Amino acid sequence: MRDAEGRLHLIWRFLPLAGAVIWGSLCITNNLWYDEAYSASMVSLPWKRLIYITAVDDHSPFYYVLLKLFYHLWGGGTRFWSLKLMSLLFMTGYLLLGKYYVKKLFGERISVYFMTFSILMPIMTVQAGNVRMYAAALFFLTLTGLSAYDIWLESGRRKWLVFCMASICTVYCHTFALIQTFLLYLLFLGALVYTKQREKIINFFKCGIAVSVAFSPWLLVTCRQFLLRMRYDTGSVSEHPDRYAFMDYCAEWFSALETPIGPVIFLGMGLAVVLGYCAVDWMRTNHNYAPALGVGALGLTILTGVLISVYVNNCFLGRYAFPGFGFLMLFYAVGMDAVVCAWRKGALVLAAVLCFLPQYRSELALEYDPGLEIYEEFWESRVTEEDVMIGPFTHTIFLNVYHPQLQYYLFGGKLYSLPFVNTDALLEYSQLDGVEGNIWWICFQGDEPKQVAGHYDYEEAMSFHYMYYDFVIYRLLPAGEGTAG
Repeated sequence: MRDAEGRLHLIWRFLPLAGAVIWGSLCITNNLWYDEAYSASMVSLPWKRLIYITAVDDHSPFYYVLLKLFYHLWGGGTRFWSLKLMSLLFMTGYLLLGKYYVKKLFGERISVYFMTFSILMPIMTVQAGNVRMYAAALFFLTLTGLSAYDIWLESGRRKWLVFCMASICTVYCHTFALIQTFLLYLLFLGALVYTKQREKIINFFKCGIAVSVAFSPWLLVTCRQFLLRMRYDTGSVSEHPDRYAFMDYCAEWFSALETPIGPVIFLGMGLAVVLGYCAVDWMRTNHNYAPALGVGALGLTILTGVLISVYVNNCFLGRYAFPGFGFLMLFYAVGMDAVVCAWRKGALVLAAVLCFLPQYRSELALEYDPGLEIYEEFWESRVTEEDVMIGPFTHTIFLNVYHPQLQYYLFGGKLYSLPFVNTDALLEYSQLDGVEGNIWWICFQGDEPKQVAGHYDYEEAMSFHYMYYDFVIYRLLPAGEGTAG
């Protein structure tokens, strides 16, 4: 027995390091996809412009402020691996919560299971090096939930302060993290009322008022964002999700939306069902229903997002629920603790490993995709500072983050919330009259710059694959000089 406890303790000690190493391999490249390039562009903007864009887009500036400070701490420029390191920092902090806080509240064995399933969960691998706010939201919301349970066990001024500060950070991370925090608060209040802990209820409302006041400067902006999307986002309104959208959500929760792996999705869903059943058994045996409150907040958030998308506006993606996945990992952990048979435990861990390995390999392939090197070689050999680059829409132009000194154009118009620097709307061809270098057109494979017919001919300069995209770059020539058009 002592040998088994010794091995468990050794695993407990080194799991956060193992997670940092595994996820860290995804954070030392310069590869960015579109959403990450958006974040990289945001932090390169002046502070005033950054705040303005967040006010007219979807989220608060909190994450971008932290990211901008971290970015400049590492020297700025186009060293975008530094941006990924901030996500890794929050993910490692999340594992440390599992190591110390989960151990304090639930014991070392459940702490080990919590960290193990967190490291092996495919969506954790996807988000660990993603230059987005989800890792930060995961850390703060997990801290909020664990501190709530800690308070329920035994109140204390320091615990209430941690609970309050973590809540404020969470609601400022992401709109759906705000919704999830609100739902967690309701469930926590219900638990306090049910157990008649009057003094804690008073402190709860004090904390709730403090969080509300702290978020009030951005509440009006958040409401305005919802109203604008409901009024003007006609594409989302006209394309409501149907029953098949459920598989898109599952693909993102158990694999990856952009590169889903079928066996990983279904095996992950099966693992969730089995461990969920075992978790219910654990709660009944131990008369401890705290894990259910966390999963309840996660489930109600998903339900809220789905209902909004179905009946109001198609605004919910699977990753928006990610901040609450720490609660799901706790559910997995207590479920695993309820399994007595050693071979069954081994089978469950093996299933988690089989989910993790192909997804991790897929993420490594994306992060080390050589397409960026091919693009850079083209840039160095054929592009000069006098050239301009044109794209038909934003997702074709995001590579400008690697060369912000060049002039870029979006054909026909530019979104008011687009942060990419040196990018203007191409409304008239006269805007190109003063170009002394080459005019390039970048688009996806299968498209051609037919929009410029009559003004320019074009010839293909190169094509390359990069992460999720197949790009083609054309060189525009005066009409009558090209080989196409």
